[in-house]
Parts: sequence; C-alpha cells; structure tokens
Amino acid sequence: MVKALFIIDMIKAAKADTNNYEGIIKNQLILIDEFNKHKLPVIIVTGKPTKKKNPVMLKLWGNEDKENAKKGLDKLDSRIEKAKRTKLLRKPVYDMFLYTDLEKYCKKKKIDEIYLSGVYSGCCVYFSGAGATMRGIQPYLVTDAAGSPRKDLVSGGWNKNTLDRFKLMIGPLITTKELVKKL
Repeated sequence: MVKALFIIDMIKAAKADTNNYEGIIKNQLILIDEFNKHKLPVIIVTGKPTKKKNPVMLKLWGNEDKENAKKGLDKLDSRIEKAKRTKLLRKPVYDMFLYTDLEKYCKKKKIDEIYLSGVYSGCCVYFSGAGATMRGIQPYLVTDAAGSPRKDLVSGGWNKNTLDRFKLMIGPLITTKELVKKL
C-alpha cells in the first residue's frame, strides 16, 4: 500500500506562537524531499474560511480567519508554499477528513499510512489523526515536525500531553530521522 505525508496549517500566523517553528519547518522540508524522492504523496493542508461560522468555534477562537486575513497571516509559509506537493487540501474544520474529499482521495491512491506534521499538534493534527483512524487509515505523528503553541503552554505540558494521548488513542509516534530511515 502507500504512505503519504501531510503538512498541516503551516501558515504565517502560526510562526508567532508555535514553539520551535523553524525546527519544525526544517524537518518538514527534509520529509517533503524524501517523500518526493520516493514518489510518495505530499499533501499540504490549510484552512478554508467558510461563510457559515460554527458558533462553538467562534467562542473558542473568535473569528481568527478574518483576523489573520486582515494581517496577511492566513497564507502558507513561503517555504511550504513553494515545496513540491501532490495535493493542496483546504479544510473547513480541525479534522482534514470532515467536509473534504480526502477519504475518497486516499482510497483512490491506496493510501493506508499517513504521517502527520504541522501546527498545532493538539488541535488540527490530533483531530486529523483521529479522523484517519476512524476511516481505517493508520496515522503516525512525526513528533519533531509537529508543534504546539507558545513556550508557556509547552512547559505547562501541552505537547507532552498531546503526544501521550495520540500514542494511546490514535497511533504511533515517529521522528523525522526514523521516518527517513523507514522510507
């Protein structure tokens, strides 16, 4: 079957409040090159603003799509934007499978293992992993190519808790180096 790499939500707005953003991008670029070298799918995932807003999400985050767009921070990081990819997926919610054609795409391409990276590992990466699991697709979280918010939340255990929960309930953890070796 087929392995695929997913780079999730690497938008300019994330740079300001993601712990180790530059290290995450560096590892993602290594993985993009390796997946391309092996002719494996690379899918870049980003948000898709919708007219109808979810009232629960608005309470949690405010209208971040609108605020990011006003500041020009809703665009992908230029390094990810320029990277060779197989598909660009725009998702309207945390789970990249929900309200998109991704499940159909994965079945058509026989993708049965996905390697998740991006920000934030506790939101969109996590929920996309759960979405894959529910669809019978094995997700892996690439720990050093995914991130969590600000350092104050990291020291508060956000990242460790996310990794522990992912491993327990969704799928295995892997590092960039381990994944490159596996390919």
